Amino acid sequence: MQSIILVTNIKFVRRQGLAWRTILIQNPAKLRLVKGQLQLENEGGKHSLPLEDIIALVLESPQISLNASLLSYAQDQGVAIITCDKSHMPNGVMLPFHAHSRQSRVAYIQQSCTKALKKRLWQRVIQAKIINQAVCLQGAGGEVKRLITLANQVKSGDPDNLEAQAARYYWTRLMGKSFKRGNNDLVNAALNYGYAIIRAYVARSQVAYGLMPTFGLHHANELNSFNLTDDLMEVLRPFVDHYVFEMQAEGLFREGESLPIECRQHLAGAGAWLCDLEGETHSLANTCDKMAAGLVCAMENNSPALLPLTEFKIGKLG
Repeated sequence: MQSIILVTNIKFVRRQGLAWRTILIQNPAKLRLVKGQLQLENEGGKHSLPLEDIIALVLESPQISLNASLLSYAQDQGVAIITCDKSHMPNGVMLPFHAHSRQSRVAYIQQSCTKALKKRLWQRVIQAKIINQAVCLQGAGGEVKRLITLANQVKSGDPDNLEAQAARYYWTRLMGKSFKRGNNDLVNAALNYGYAIIRAYVARSQVAYGLMPTFGLHHANELNSFNLTDDLMEVLRPFVDHYVFEMQAEGLFREGESLPIECRQHLAGAGAWLCDLEGETHSLANTCDKMAAGLVCAMENNSPALLPLTEFKIGKLG
């Protein structure tokens, strides 16, 4: 699992050579802006961090206080601020507003995207999701030929809903025959926690590149402000699935208890997980940026092939 550097009550999740961090704060603290830096004060003293090095701030404790100047500056720096409910599950995200210099141009491109192009883009997303599920399942020792076949059969817009067929095959073989997505258990709690974290990363990147997360390719719920985010994060869900499977295999989930701290720490650091994108290795957070930029390019040029979709690689698929 990704290493987590612990400094008092702050969890730093970082990778060598990258100038950003995900900060997970689990205990009471006072946060303020001091000379362009995040200053955290708690029972252990005061600690300062440059906001320009932070990509996401996860606030788990209800006893964390922060002021408007810190919130405003964090948005200027493109920091996603994720809040959690009383059971430590992410329940909200604060994102920069109109952070892109060509916001109106990108909005026009997005709104001009034809239905046919949206369907072809969704086809690519679902194919990539199913392939990543196959890689995840193979890493867990499962048979993947069925998933590969389904991925190759996905048509424009996925009219046959092969995404759902793949899910039915995938979940029972990855998590066990008794597993049901949506049940009230620790495995589902861990999945939901991880999905919420990567959702925040995807949304942050989309806003940064001038996209409007409300308007999706496939998702179109008028009560959902993140339809486009939910479209693109489908490709990344198997990354969470893999790590939650490993946690389950290691016996970290003990029914009757809450989601363990070590599980939340690791999932909160999803931005540092490594992905393959177009033959290169990137962090998941950087991958989200590249996917957002590529989506704008694909829409502008009416070419689904210009949307780069990350690949999850544990071993060679076959």
